Amino acid sequence: MRIGIVLLLGITGFSSCIAADSPVQESLTLDAALLAVLEKNPVLLAGDYQARAAAARIRQAQQSTPVQVKLELENFAGSGDFSGDELLETTLSLGKVLELGNKAGLRGEVAHNEAALLGNERDAERLDLLAEATRRFIHVVVDQERLKIARDKLAVAERTAVIVDERASVGKSPDAERRRVRIAVARAELELEHAEHELATSRVRLATQWGETEPDFSSARAALFDLHPVASFGALVQLLERNPDLARYASEQRLAVARVQLEQSRRRMDIELSGGLRYFNQNNDSALVVSASLPLGPGSRAAPGIESSQLLSDRQPLLYRQRQLELHASLYEIYQELLHALTASRTLHEQIVPEAEQVLLGYEKGYRTGRYSLLELSDAQELLLDARLEAVMAASDFHNYRIEIERLTGQALSMGVSQ
Repeated sequence: MRIGIVLLLGITGFSSCIAADSPVQESLTLDAALLAVLEKNPVLLAGDYQARAAAARIRQAQQSTPVQVKLELENFAGSGDFSGDELLETTLSLGKVLELGNKAGLRGEVAHNEAALLGNERDAERLDLLAEATRRFIHVVVDQERLKIARDKLAVAERTAVIVDERASVGKSPDAERRRVRIAVARAELELEHAEHELATSRVRLATQWGETEPDFSSARAALFDLHPVASFGALVQLLERNPDLARYASEQRLAVARVQLEQSRRRMDIELSGGLRYFNQNNDSALVVSASLPLGPGSRAAPGIESSQLLSDRQPLLYRQRQLELHASLYEIYQELLHALTASRTLHEQIVPEAEQVLLGYEKGYRTGRYSLLELSDAQELLLDARLEAVMAASDFHNYRIEIERLTGQALSMGVSQ
């Protein structure tokens, strides 16, 4: 499998997954890590409640005005002829405001677009979480490689100490060289311990992405140096339209248009109608009561709201264009960094490290025969170890830049780290 952030529609086709009650796994693939994030990350689970709340707001917004029941008691408990209840008039009526201009439907449209905007934000949040989980996964892989290098450094220091002891025992090396290699061994042991702590920390940080406080895996499995060619910059630019930020701006534009339409509907007056039965206590008679009311000047009152919403709608294309330009600049910068990291990683891993290995072999043989000094041997050892570490970090940079490109383009690319 390959590293790629599969977003928006979820992740499919995984070779393995993390069950809720599963024991510690021998090794963790990126697919399993991302699936665990989608299934168990608390932020994503909380987003489900937001989506359901948004759906409820749509249903609420689409409701028409309620029917009102009204009870009126008149002409009683007063003074004079009205001190008792002989002249009491009781009216029971039903009333309702009839909204004109499809206001309920337009309110529903506004709520629907608000829900769509919330969905864009959730998509962006999901993408960010998957990107962060992928970065942490790579960090674990890198720390595993750094631990290997630290172990190799200790092994080299111990091997050198044996060589120095052999030479010192026959009088070919001074006692100061023995002390020097012992210091090198002690320092290598400290570096190894530090590398172990770093790996333990990165494993915990990865596990927290799916809500665990303790890692439920023993190692992360990925071929760090399996670097695949990248798509052309032009092809990536075409994918920028899928960026969640641009999708959010598009949703904001649709929401702004819906709000304009809702404000425009307020120019249509609403009619309040009511009808009921009035009972006259004095003579036990009854009569029907009907009323209607209309607001005056609805158009003038709606004008400021229409103007405000229209201006906010008109600015959205400008904001969209500005975000397009920012994303294009970011993509170009990251793409250049990715190309450099690719070249650096391949040069270090395929050329410099093999050469440094041969150099070290030559210096070890030369030191045994007295051709080279311990200082020269130490320099050769450091040259190899530094080159290996630089190769690891260059590969790490490549994959991290790739993750950022995937995040910007809103999709998984076709290349990545083979697992």
